[in-house]
Formats: sequence, structure tokens, C-alpha cells
Amino acid sequence: MQPIKTSLAVAAALVLAGCQDLTVENVNQPDRTRATQEPISTESFVATSFRTWWPVAGHDDYPSWAFSTIAHEIQSGFADFGQLELSAEPRDAWNNSEVNARRFVSETPWFGLYRTISAVNDALQAIDNGVVIVDANRTARAKAAGKLMQGLSHGYLGLYFDKAIIVDETVQLDTITGVPDFTEYPGVIDAAIDQIDEAIATAQGANFSFPAENWFFTALTRDQFVELANSFAAKLLVYSARTREERAAVDWTEVIERIDAGIKTDFAPEAQPDILWDDWKRLIARLRTAGRPSDFGRPGYWLLGPADSSNGFVNWASTPVANRMPFQIRTKDRRIQGPTGPASPGKYVGYNLNNIFQVARGTYRWSWYYYLRYGTGLSWQTGPQPAVTVAEMDLLKAEGLIRLGRAAEAVALINKTRVANGELPPVTIEGPPDAPGCVPRKLNGQCGSLWDALRYEKGIELLGIDGVTRYLDLRGWQGLAENSITQLPVPGRELGTLRLPVYTFGGPGGESSAPAPDPERCPVSLPRCG
Repeated sequence: MQPIKTSLAVAAALVLAGCQDLTVENVNQPDRTRATQEPISTESFVATSFRTWWPVAGHDDYPSWAFSTIAHEIQSGFADFGQLELSAEPRDAWNNSEVNARRFVSETPWFGLYRTISAVNDALQAIDNGVVIVDANRTARAKAAGKLMQGLSHGYLGLYFDKAIIVDETVQLDTITGVPDFTEYPGVIDAAIDQIDEAIATAQGANFSFPAENWFFTALTRDQFVELANSFAAKLLVYSARTREERAAVDWTEVIERIDAGIKTDFAPEAQPDILWDDWKRLIARLRTAGRPSDFGRPGYWLLGPADSSNGFVNWASTPVANRMPFQIRTKDRRIQGPTGPASPGKYVGYNLNNIFQVARGTYRWSWYYYLRYGTGLSWQTGPQPAVTVAEMDLLKAEGLIRLGRAAEAVALINKTRVANGELPPVTIEGPPDAPGCVPRKLNGQCGSLWDALRYEKGIELLGIDGVTRYLDLRGWQGLAENSITQLPVPGRELGTLRLPVYTFGGPGGESSAPAPDPERCPVSLPRCG
């Protein structure tokens, strides 16, 4: 084993190669010589970077299934993708061993994000060294897109992991010796925001657009690119919080400014078979056997249950975990229940009595609801795949307004989807109308507050968009099950390569272990809040 002493040509090896002999050529990774000497190759490295980032940003299996089931967004009794162990109750610590069969929960996003960073760094370095891609505007387009993808890749490292190594195009990899310096996640997020802001500044100084068929898989003008970058920055600022205290300390004024400068329509890349697809949407809507929709994982009762008016959820939540059994929800929310009765499908989920998972793995994992909004048929690989939505931005802004003491301004934002999609009566600053069928209800059966309505609306509207946002929300709202892991450690494989001690998180008494949930407690004084 040798310290780093030669140039790293690939992103997947950026960190892994920390103390490996790098003389073995990896022909499957980007070729730095082409990136730095051939303008069209330089551009192509950036143009394909969104494709490598997309899966690990919640649109494939790792870490989506682990995070979503930890957050009780989806309930599943299968062992695939690390979900069984991490969502088991009571919670235990994550096994960070490099020989753990489920190690890809952390390895896939870690090495995948560095792969994207490496590709864009090579291209950005070439541009900084004078490579011109046809003309100034086209060169600026490549640089802006490269800085955005660099920022998003570092940003998602900061969302998922306790620390990471910041590597941009200015780092001379062949001068690094020994163990690279790690930066704690707040610093990683700060670096990511700076990189995104450089992308914005570069774009604003040029004139270009992105075609629909590649790059971001939807046509973007320069101004729409800037809007998208601002929306992503808002997400990173909020979702990086690990605790209730950190979420409260977010610069919500900046978040709102970013949202106001952000997307005006949903960002929904157009899937292309075998090129870009959304496996998260595919699996949560999967139907392989007639009569068994959502046969891999099902929308969870902790997500849907607050809409129930029958006390089914109140009773289910108060039942000891091992004794919980599925039940039928009765609700006025038309996203869950259709107009003809509790068994009729809603707009987003439907009712199905099949119990798919093994009893031995816990009936608390069972759900009688299936997902139908996205991912059915072949839609996950042929049509638009919503990724950053106006609804998400509206509800993030609503949270910020509440936290800044401007709750009255948040009401209209919460009502947009609540009324149009849920067909529910509008909320006021008092919360939902306190009448039979109130949506949502608290765990004690009382009608919820405006804060409860915001959290419920965020959960139901983002269900199926990606597999990570619900987890990121709940850890900042103190809504994860007690002792859940609140962030991932650097993968054991990486630590072993760097000859660093293996550590982990979660479980009773462990670091980065979630406290007992208390999500109904409002961040500011509101009616119906304790």
C-alpha cells in the first residue's frame, strides 16, 4: 500500500485510491488526457455528469430504500438494499463493515458522487487551462453545468455523510500524500453552495441554453438553469440539518430568497430507456403479479395515517410495535381515498388487502396501500420524472415563513396542493377546520395545527418523487424512530483503504442516533401546539 503519489484519472478512485498503488489502468473511467486536450470530450464529460449523479440522488435503490423505510415513508419486509436491517424496530446501529452484504447503502452514493466529481473536475480544469469549446458561450455553458454538478455532488455527500473530502478542479491530486483531509458536513455543504453560486455567476455572464435530449434531459434556458441551481441550493441549506436545533438554525431568510429565485415549473427530466430512468418510482409502483400492486414496498401508515378519521391510526400508533396490524383508512383526502368509499383508489395511492411480507419480519411492516401516482407501467423509463417540484419549493417556503413568525403568509402555500389535489377544506392559521374528518389529526386524535398540516402536506405531495427527502425532513423535524441513524459514516471500505478506524452511527447510545420522536411540537407559537 502506497500513499497517493500519482494523478487520479477517475472519480471512483478519488478517495479509494488514498493508499493504493495506482499503476493499474481502469479503462472504464474517464480519460483525463482526452478531457484536457479535446474540447468536445471536455464538453461531453460535463454533459453526461447528470446521468451519473441522478441515481444516487434518490432515484435508484441506494440509499433510497434504506432512507425511505427508516423514515416510515415506505414499509417493506424485503432485505434488498439494506432496508430490512435499518428499518427494524427497535433500531440498531448500522453495520459499517466493508464485508457487510448491505454495505452498498453507503458505498454506492459515496463512490458514485465522487465519480461525478472526478469527471467534471477534469473538464473544469481543462477550461481553466484555456480549452475553448467552439466559442465563449458554449465554453461558459460547460463550466456552469460542471460547477453545478460539482456542487450537487458535494452537496449530497454533505446530506448523507458525516464528513467528506472536498475535491475541486484546483486540487492537484498528484501532490497529495498520506490521508486526504476530511471536512465535517457543514463545511461540505458550504463548499457545495459556493460551487453552485459559481455556476450561477458563470451562467449569468453568458448566453446559452441546454437541449432537451441530454445534459439535464429537459430543455433549459440559461435563466431556467439559474432558477434550478437556486432551488437545489435551498434544498441543501434545509435538508443538511441533522437535528431539530440545526433545522431551526437554518438561514431561512436565504432559503426563501433562493426559492423566490428558483424554479417556476417542475423540474422533471425526460426518461430514456437504458440511458436515464427512475428506479425508485418503478419499484414503489411495481406490479408483477395480478392483484398485488406495490409488491416491493408500500406507502406507510406513519405517512398516510394522520389523514384517518376512524381512529384506526390512533389505535395502530398506540399499539406495541410487534402487535401492529394493517387497517383501512377512512379519509376525506382524495389523494388517499376515492369518492366512492374507503376501498376506492385515491389520486396517489389505492387500497389493497394483500399482506406481502413475512410475518417473521414484523407485521408492523405491513400496509394495505399501494402507490399509483408515478412509476406504473413503463412510465419510469419513458416519460417525465418529477424531481424538484414547485410544491416542494412552496412547502419549504411555508416552513420558512412559519419559522420566521410569518405563519399567516404560509397558509396560502399550504392550501395550494391541499385544496387542488387533496380536495380538502383550506387551512387557516388556526390549522385545519376542527370538524369531523379533520385532516390531519394528531396522535391523540385531536385536529392538527398548521404545523401538522404543513408536515402532512409535504409528506403526501413528495411521496414517490425521490427516496431520500422524507428521511432528510424527518431527522430535522425530530420525527425519526428513536435510535435511527441520522447520517451515514464514511464507508468501511474507504476507511480500511485509508487505514483509518472503522466507526458507525445509530442504535441505543450510539452517535448520530435519533432521539425519541416529537414532531408535533411547533417551532414557534401556533394554535393547537404544545
